[in-house]
Amino acid sequence: MSRNREAKRAAIVLVSPAMLLLFALNIFPVLYAVYISLHHWSLASPNPPRFAGLFNYQELWYDGRFSNSLGVSATFIALAVLIELALGFGLAFLFNRKLRGLETLRKLSLLPVMAMPLVVGLVWFYMLNQNFGVTNWVLSLFGIGAQPFLTDGTLAMLSVVLADVWQWTPFVMLVIFAALQSLPEYVFEAARMDGLTEREIFRRITLPLLRPAILVVLVIRAIDAFRMIELVFMMTKGGPGGSTEVLPWYIYTTGFLSLDLGYAAAMAVVMIVLVTLGAQVFVRKIADPGAA
Repeated sequence: MSRNREAKRAAIVLVSPAMLLLFALNIFPVLYAVYISLHHWSLASPNPPRFAGLFNYQELWYDGRFSNSLGVSATFIALAVLIELALGFGLAFLFNRKLRGLETLRKLSLLPVMAMPLVVGLVWFYMLNQNFGVTNWVLSLFGIGAQPFLTDGTLAMLSVVLADVWQWTPFVMLVIFAALQSLPEYVFEAARMDGLTEREIFRRITLPLLRPAILVVLVIRAIDAFRMIELVFMMTKGGPGGSTEVLPWYIYTTGFLSLDLGYAAAMAVVMIVLVTLGAQVFVRKIADPGAA
């Protein structure tokens, strides 16, 4: 009994620093955001913060700009993640072949992932700018007029999606490629001996075995895309007309430009809840493929 108690005490001592660090860096900021969201707290007002209860959350229900930012974020996530998954899946199968030069090309394809998102946004801004962008210059060589890539609502959204796809498709490719490398070869040999075609092997063996890796990469990319703000900040500033105003950008402008900390915190809390619920659905799918 005494040894068990000593072991428990030693475990608590060893785990405590990590738990305190976790609390300081993750749990406390969330709790403080909830506290701020329950107050009228504006740095532009000389009045001290006042308790408001759920007033800020009620205002979100009637805020058309908030609902628009949620829709824009959902559109961005759907387009970017699905395109990245499709391209990354295809590239993973391509690089999985034993052909000369593919190994070097695979290493070079990972370079975009190493770039800072702010730098990526700045590069794509200069490339797609209507006045001096290199993309419009190339189009002019073929007699095509300057395109408003960053000033037209639809084109601006597609431009931000394109920049995100360019940077993060290699990450998806790397995860799927690693999963492909780990698949047992004897399973495919047995399937070929049983007379299955390559298409049947892909549909009935490869895809089911890759399912956990696909779900993991979907979780990571969906969460990362939901909190994306750097590309919008560098490329469009949420315009034109709110067509690229994702939820993190609306939170940023409300909290740091309009200085309404209470309302911005309420949006941040809602965002955390949405991300947590979405992640839980994917995690349950990974742990139990038959779960709803």
